[in-house]
Amino acid sequence: AAAARQRVSHARGFQSLTEADLATYHRDGFVIVRGLLDRGEVDLVRRACLEEPVFQAAENTIRLGDAAGGATRLHLWSNPGDGTLGNLTRSRRVVQGVKRCLGGDAVHYHSKVLLKEPQSGGIWNWHQDYGYWYKDFFLFPHMLTAYFAIDPQTRANGCLKILRGSQELGRLDHVQIGDQQGADPERVAWAAAHFEEVYCELDAGDCVFFSASVLHSSQGNHSDQRRLALASAFTRADNLQQRDAYIPCFALEEVADEKLLQDGLRLAPCADDVVFLDSDRGKRGAKKDDNYEDGLGETAVPQHLASKLAKAL
Repeated sequence: AAAARQRVSHARGFQSLTEADLATYHRDGFVIVRGLLDRGEVDLVRRACLEEPVFQAAENTIRLGDAAGGATRLHLWSNPGDGTLGNLTRSRRVVQGVKRCLGGDAVHYHSKVLLKEPQSGGIWNWHQDYGYWYKDFFLFPHMLTAYFAIDPQTRANGCLKILRGSQELGRLDHVQIGDQQGADPERVAWAAAHFEEVYCELDAGDCVFFSASVLHSSQGNHSDQRRLALASAFTRADNLQQRDAYIPCFALEEVADEKLLQDGLRLAPCADDVVFLDSDRGKRGAKKDDNYEDGLGETAVPQHLASKLAKAL
């Protein structure tokens, strides 16, 4: 298996992906941008991930067990907000890159902090994001994730793995494996024999833009090093959920790249301002077991945020 060390470098002031970056994204299903965040920005985002008060509440924490007995922890919210993490998700460099990859305007589906503590395991099964976002009633796979490495990501601490070019498979059936969905294991085995497995080893500040159709996974963290990441998911603006938006989409209000450092550390005043997916509903949504949607339904959005919801085109 290859370790991904694609040369995609941009100096400070990066605004969008180049034509070469875009060609890589469409060919491989992903593209790595090295040094998207500088050291000061990484330190600021790390503080926000670890110091955010609303992340400390049990009801805002989702723990997903894997089939090997390990677990990973995440916090997932819908409205990017105007705090530190929202300033990154809505920054021009991110939004313009997302729009170029998706081929049109985009809206924010959700963001999540992904944490694998040292020696915690926490396998993510091979899956396509659209494999189960399809079950959330998105009609098209015009979706992607911007994955930001906040800690260094290595093979030892369970870095992201991608089957290069596997977006060409189309959507695979997904089944429950542990507390998560996973792609049909037989199809995954066939795909693994055909596509190159790439370990996306990342320095803090690197970012991976990857398609919702590409097969990806990660191994458990059995090292002494934490693995912390922020992942923001987007859908094209003409591809909202057809019904039952238990994770509602929010409009993207782009901000200048400089705003992240200019504003400094800004934490969410309360959970309602970012619309968290709570622990119980998050675990049920991740499993996608039979009739899971009956217990989820549509999320009630606070009135003061209603104007920020994405509108169907």
